[in-house]
Amino acid sequence: MPGEDDFVMSVRSTVVEGRRAWIKSYSDGGTRRFSLAVLDAIARRLGLSALRPPPHRSGRKAKDTEARRLRELHAQGAPVPALLGEDETTLRLGDLGPSLAMRLREAGGDHQRVDALTRAAITAIGTAHQRGAYFGQPVPRNIAVDEAGNIGFLDFEEDPLEVMTLEQAQARDWVLFTFGIAPYYDDRPDALIGMLNQAFREEPVDVGLHARAVGDRLHWLERPLRRLGRSARALAHSIFAIRSAAT
Repeated sequence: MPGEDDFVMSVRSTVVEGRRAWIKSYSDGGTRRFSLAVLDAIARRLGLSALRPPPHRSGRKAKDTEARRLRELHAQGAPVPALLGEDETTLRLGDLGPSLAMRLREAGGDHQRVDALTRAAITAIGTAHQRGAYFGQPVPRNIAVDEAGNIGFLDFEEDPLEVMTLEQAQARDWVLFTFGIAPYYDDRPDALIGMLNQAFREEPVDVGLHARAVGDRLHWLERPLRRLGRSARALAHSIFAIRSAAT
C-alpha cells in the first residue's frame, strides 16, 4: 500500500540511572507517497510480496508504531532496546552497543571474526523467528553487538505485517539481511551461503519459499550487476545467496 508521510528522525545520547540511553525524536517530514506507490506497484508486478514497502509515517504515528513494535518484540523475547519512557514525539531507549556494521568494519579482513559476527546475527534472527517475531530491516546498521557479543535489533518505525503475512515478513528479514551483509563476503559468497542455508533449514517451508521467490525473480539481474563495480557485485552475490540458501 502507498505510504503515509515520511518522518524526520533524530537520535541523541543521554544517561538514565547512570547508564547510557538514547532519545529518539520523531517530527513531521516530507511525503514519499508517490515513490512508495511506485515501489509497491513494482513489487506486486514482479510477484515480490516479501519486498512490498510498508507504510512510512511521521511524527507521533511513527513514534507509536515503534513503541508498539518494541513492546511486541520484547514480549516475544526478541533482543531489542528497553523502552525506558516516551512522550508525544520521543522515545527513551536503552543502549545495546555499537552496530554490527561498525563491528564488521573493525574486523577488516579477519574472516574468522566476520563469520563469528555474521553467524551470531543469523542465529539471533532465526531464534526470534521461532518465537513468532519479525524485524523489518535487519541490516548491519540496524543490528547492535555489545562487548559480550550479544546481538540486538534496532529501528521499528514501520510494520511489514501491515502489507504482508508473517511468513513473508520473516522472509523479508532474511532477504534484507543478506542484501546488507553481502558486501562483507565479496570474495567468498559460499561462506555466507553455507550459514544461510543452515538457517533456512530451521525455518518454516513458506518462509524459504517466499525468500527463494525473491531470488528467482531477480535472478536476471545477477550477470549485469557483476559488471558494475563492488556494490553492484555485492547485490548480485546477495541475490545468488538467497536463491541458493533458500532452496
